[in-house]
Amino acid sequence: MNSFYPQDLSAPADRPDVEVPPPPVPQGSARRRLMRGLLHAAAFAGVTFIVAVLLFVPVLVYNLGRVEALEVAGRHIPVSVFIDELGALFWGTAIIALSFTSLMSGLFFMTTGTTIRPRPQSMAGQDAMAHLTVLRLSRSER
Repeated sequence: MNSFYPQDLSAPADRPDVEVPPPPVPQGSARRRLMRGLLHAAAFAGVTFIVAVLLFVPVLVYNLGRVEALEVAGRHIPVSVFIDELGALFWGTAIIALSFTSLMSGLFFMTTGTTIRPRPQSMAGQDAMAHLTVLRLSRSER
């Protein structure tokens, strides 16, 4: 970490500490980008639905296992109320699936872009004694 920053306390004010590459120039027509965006949105919705169904199957199996002649957990309920409860459970599971796929797609899009790295500094013109001081300090800190 010491090799990225100068040893004196006054850092150069004319440039940032990190090197940020310029954003990529969009390629293709507006119609093609719109179609690609709609395709990505459809894929996102499809993956969200699949994850919601996969998460809901254990809930469905558990709740169907509790049904005994329309008596659920010791109370008698009509079939329509039971179906409404299952629907509410599915939408809750769909919300959890949406948050999961949003997190995963955000991570995917962040990792495929360019990486922001610290700006490298040239070693020419620096005093070797400063580096020896850093090594001496790091050895004594162990």
